[in-house]
Amino acid sequence: AAALTGLTTGLNEIWEEVERRGLTEKVTIVVGSDFGRTPGYNEGMGKDHWPVTSMMLMGAGVAGNRVIGGSDRGHRPMPVDPVTLEPAETGLTLTPAHVHRALRALAGVDGSLFEQTFGIETELLPILTG
Repeated sequence: AAALTGLTTGLNEIWEEVERRGLTEKVTIVVGSDFGRTPGYNEGMGKDHWPVTSMMLMGAGVAGNRVIGGSDRGHRPMPVDPVTLEPAETGLTLTPAHVHRALRALAGVDGSLFEQTFGIETELLPILTG
């Protein structure tokens, strides 16, 4: 709990500085991890890497105050409808590639430049704009 409190306090301080400098329309903050942790402990009472994680985004271009996606009781990703981003049994599984594609579109790096340079083969979803 202390680490989470430290993280949110730090993010709040960063955002206050962004506001103080008048940069709220130019700054987007992304907080995430390159991997999650298994829902249970291994033989050594530790946790292993898990392909499901979460991200938090805030700032310019981000429609806030919402949660997109989720996981079930076994920490497996729940699919979402690609248009509404609501949970859907026959939807798609969100990946970091979906988030990065949306961030690059927000930054104006999309279309042919995106395809040639970054090579992330995934559809553009309304993750940021809602």
